[in-house]
Amino acid sequence: MQNLLFSGRKLFPGAFIILAFILLALVGSSCNKAAQTVTPSLPGNEFLTTVQLQLTNTADPTDVQLASSTQMSPYTNTYQVDSIYTNLAFMRLKANSTYSGRVLILDETKSPFDTVSTEILARENYHLFFFEPSPVLASAFVVSNTTTYIPQADWLTGQPASDTTAFGTSVNESTAASAATALNLVVSRTDMDVNNPPLQIGLQDNFVTGAASSGTLRVVLRHQPNAKNGTYDPGSTDFDVTYAVTIY
Repeated sequence: MQNLLFSGRKLFPGAFIILAFILLALVGSSCNKAAQTVTPSLPGNEFLTTVQLQLTNTADPTDVQLASSTQMSPYTNTYQVDSIYTNLAFMRLKANSTYSGRVLILDETKSPFDTVSTEILARENYHLFFFEPSPVLASAFVVSNTTTYIPQADWLTGQPASDTTAFGTSVNESTAASAATALNLVVSRTDMDVNNPPLQIGLQDNFVTGAASSGTLRVVLRHQPNAKNGTYDPGSTDFDVTYAVTIY
């Protein structure tokens, strides 16, 4: 097929200049079009070093619990990417009580340290906290977009004996047939985001205890930009930590 621009005939003077302007116009037009269709990247997972649970007994303000899980070495005060320090990752709660709780997330590599919780709150529509007590009473275990339970398919099971939290307590999760063998703790979120309709967040929570018992509480923050719907599955994980719990 004959080339319409170069037909074999001699080009008239100035034709190369005209052709150059045409090509530049086409390239400029295509670049502008591409720029207009670029989608901004979604915010990535937050960097953090420490997750603390701060609980206050609503009937006794002097009963305050602070449980902390961190990657900051207590010996060198430096961040350890492959380590987690759980010597303070525990709480002792009174039986048949209600505690008002909040999750405090820190980046202690900065001085003064950065409160990552503020960033989470600023992006509340992207974040959802989950709290899984274990052993959990099987009859009370209901996964929905208003409960804090983690779906059983995402539980920690079959973890090695070395995978523990405070006091050498295994992080493996399980169910219990009765309250006599369960960790009698129920956590509910008390804060809401500005999605339409609003969805729970989990930075602010209520911890309600039952009879004396012991076990673990796993806390997971899910990062769900443009995907949050109240369930666990969408998105990725910002942190996943486990605390030892004693109710007395």
